[in-house]
Amino acid sequence: MTGLKPYIVDEIMTSPVITVPASMPAEDAVHLMRSKHIHSVVVEPDRPGGAYGIMTQRDLLKKVVAADRPLFNLTVGDLMSSPLITVSPDTPIKQASIIMLDANIRRAVVMKDGKLVGIVSDTDIFQCVEERGWGPD
Repeated sequence: MTGLKPYIVDEIMTSPVITVPASMPAEDAVHLMRSKHIHSVVVEPDRPGGAYGIMTQRDLLKKVVAADRPLFNLTVGDLMSSPLITVSPDTPIKQASIIMLDANIRRAVVMKDGKLVGIVSDTDIFQCVEERGWGPD
């Protein structure tokens, strides 16, 4: 045993994360994402107890383009993927991958001490595993 730990989410997560309110018009969110060159945003609830979510470009394709729905009158909350899975920054990437596969989701929110600190995606995990493996056991 080497005493080294497996790679953890904190090493590969996307950070900082852009958050938007669920009530934001979808068209505004699209422009924001394009201007920042990002593919997903974390959606914050507009009211206490509301659901967090993630809105991705894939959500837009599935719910707007493929369904031939106009963007106007839609909010980010209408398009977001929810419920979300959260993981902590010290979650081993293999465990995060299993959690995400079991829930059939592509991105998980990373929370520490009740605060949003990042996003980890299946792409982040695949890239790490391809380049460096799962890390030592």
